[in-house]
Amino acid sequence: MSKLIFIGGQKGGTTKTTTAHLMSLGAILRGQPAAYVLTDPHRMLKPDGRPYGVMDGRNGTELAKIITASSSTKNGWLIIDGGGNRPELDKAIAEQAHLTILPFRGSEEDLETISRDLAAMPNAVALPSAWPTNKHAQEAAQKFIDTLEQVFPGRVITTPIYFVNSALELLGQRLDSPSTPVRNAARRAFSILSETLDRVSNNKASQL
Repeated sequence: MSKLIFIGGQKGGTTKTTTAHLMSLGAILRGQPAAYVLTDPHRMLKPDGRPYGVMDGRNGTELAKIITASSSTKNGWLIIDGGGNRPELDKAIAEQAHLTILPFRGSEEDLETISRDLAAMPNAVALPSAWPTNKHAQEAAQKFIDTLEQVFPGRVITTPIYFVNSALELLGQRLDSPSTPVRNAARRAFSILSETLDRVSNNKASQL
């Protein structure tokens, strides 16, 4: 069975698409099969020149087929990009996913939105994304992680994905030869993903 990962959240601009592509690329760089699934009907499918699979889930029926087919796949990662403001669809996918990740940036607006999303999707975890690399900015942004962790203990990934100028490269028409910064960011993103899935899976097993 493929590991079904959903990158969701209602707020735009939280790097859902960039995060989904980074994790897909990171899986490939770690020698594991991966496919990215586009669900936002307002985005174009760009399957060419990518080392990971790209699947079209913009139509609900096709998305359901992709998710169903993943249950018979022996290994690998299916990473669904939940772009688009469709809360009911998000909830439906989150219920089937092995892990739902909600990226958020260090801002009051993102904090409010991510809090609502975590309340609506009790199995989801929050991921600080596009986090500042400047030390002083990091110290200021840390309060958002701490505040969220207090309200939703154990449901906040405390290891951020730091800001890299990767969006234009990742979301371009082709991704034949990713730059070193993008490869490094992808490896980090995938490490965070795999470690979080292991932790969540172990927590579920201990509760049985």
